Amino acid sequence: MSHLRLLSCARTSPLRRAALLLITAPILATLTPAAFAAGVGPGDCGGLVRLKLKDTRILAAETVSGPSFTPPGTTPGAPPGTLPGAPRALTDLPAFCRVSALIAPAIRFELWLPLSDWNGKLEGTGNGGYSGAIVYRELADGVRRHYATADTDMGHQSTFPDPGSWALGHPQLVIDQGYRAQHLTAVESKAIVRAYYGKRPRRSYFVGCSSGGWQGLTEAERYPHDYDGIVAGAPATEVVHLHASQIWIYLAAVKIAPAKLRLIANAVLADCDASDGVKDGLITDLRACHFSPSELACKVGESTADCLTPTEVGALEDIYSGPHDSSGKSIYPGLARGVEPALVLARQPFVAALVASTFKDMVFEDPSWDFHHIDYDRDVRLGDRKVGAILNDASPDLRAFRRAGGKLILWHGWADPFISPLHTLEYYQKVAAFLAGPRPGSEDAEIASIQRFARLFLAPGVNHCGGGPGPDQFDALAALEGWVERGVAPERIVAAHLTHGVVDRTRPLCAYPRVARYLGHGSTDDAASFACRLP
Repeated sequence: MSHLRLLSCARTSPLRRAALLLITAPILATLTPAAFAAGVGPGDCGGLVRLKLKDTRILAAETVSGPSFTPPGTTPGAPPGTLPGAPRALTDLPAFCRVSALIAPAIRFELWLPLSDWNGKLEGTGNGGYSGAIVYRELADGVRRHYATADTDMGHQSTFPDPGSWALGHPQLVIDQGYRAQHLTAVESKAIVRAYYGKRPRRSYFVGCSSGGWQGLTEAERYPHDYDGIVAGAPATEVVHLHASQIWIYLAAVKIAPAKLRLIANAVLADCDASDGVKDGLITDLRACHFSPSELACKVGESTADCLTPTEVGALEDIYSGPHDSSGKSIYPGLARGVEPALVLARQPFVAALVASTFKDMVFEDPSWDFHHIDYDRDVRLGDRKVGAILNDASPDLRAFRRAGGKLILWHGWADPFISPLHTLEYYQKVAAFLAGPRPGSEDAEIASIQRFARLFLAPGVNHCGGGPGPDQFDALAALEGWVERGVAPERIVAAHLTHGVVDRTRPLCAYPRVARYLGHGSTDDAASFACRLP
């Protein structure tokens, strides 16, 4: 479903320089002719196990005849369906060569190579959370589109119930999760593609959401030549600050009675739904929505079942404002109005477990650390100092990616309960301002300039990487291909909403700063009734 939602050492820290030194030798060795001197001929799937790649071992190479494939099992003891590698038969697959490989010390990846009708391209795919498993559905999506498709577990195995315990005592694994695994998977996959097909991929793309969006932006910033184009959805960048924010949101969300989330959502819609010219249950531009939680505050003598208590008003204000330190300085943007029905997800224990593990296992290295007592001054600063150089990638400096001819599609659901779309919007604006140089013009001029290689699409009513009442099914990869290969920059991408597998609404997602406006005639559930216009 991912397609249908879906550095200079001189300026780096000592930790990053050391990590880069670990990477340099394998890359150079991989690209030498000696890597292909193992007698592997084009089309020889089983022979790929003899391929010699420095620090990389091919564990298995087998032909899968299709049309179905059942992935290996998931982590013992984990709840069914909670991990991306949970076994479920994948169907409608072409025949492919399945390659499993290991990059030292512990980065596992798989590369699926279509046996016929290969389109000549490589697709790297992303993960969620702290991964720890191959995401097989992404591999399946890719080979169905005739791509050689790769996915990595990011250098460690999933751990449950503490999602970050793999990092305890293993700082190299944190580096692998941060950027090394994704990069080397791209490098080694290209080498294997060359050995199998007798030529390198003519184009390479990356598609990911959440942690996959983080991986995509990390590739664009650190390794601008890995991919010709990148789709980065709901990017989980600035991990230390993001996870501090998710703890903040969790602690606020559990103070609001779940039964009142619909009450709040209805009030937000009443205030803001018609701002795009039509009342349809979707708020197109949340920046224009200024609903205040105090509007629902209980009056003296009023039943608290139909209003918000002072505690609930304060909690909702915290969700909208986002975390800040004791001086009032913002740590991370709050969530956008319109997210209210999805707050039931933000208050789930598995969310708290994931984000707390960053501090517990990587910052403090103390399994007994309790996120309920997080100090937003001391703990966030410590996190930045200790692992920020690895996990906080969000640099606006995309000059090298632009020079390389790369194209970037960013997208985010306005109703995301986990990662604020306002952070992605803020990042996009920072890129525009940075690339404008020391003499910036107006924001509109800056945005217009970076739209030559980077575009942002904000999806109304869409939750985290999909779901919600908004249209969340769209082909971002096709839009990226058209941009990279034919020079057709996407002005709008038509998205669909499905109920029980049937399309019941389409809507254009517009390249920021434009938003979809109703034309005044035609069905409000038809994308043709909307135009992309400036707000």
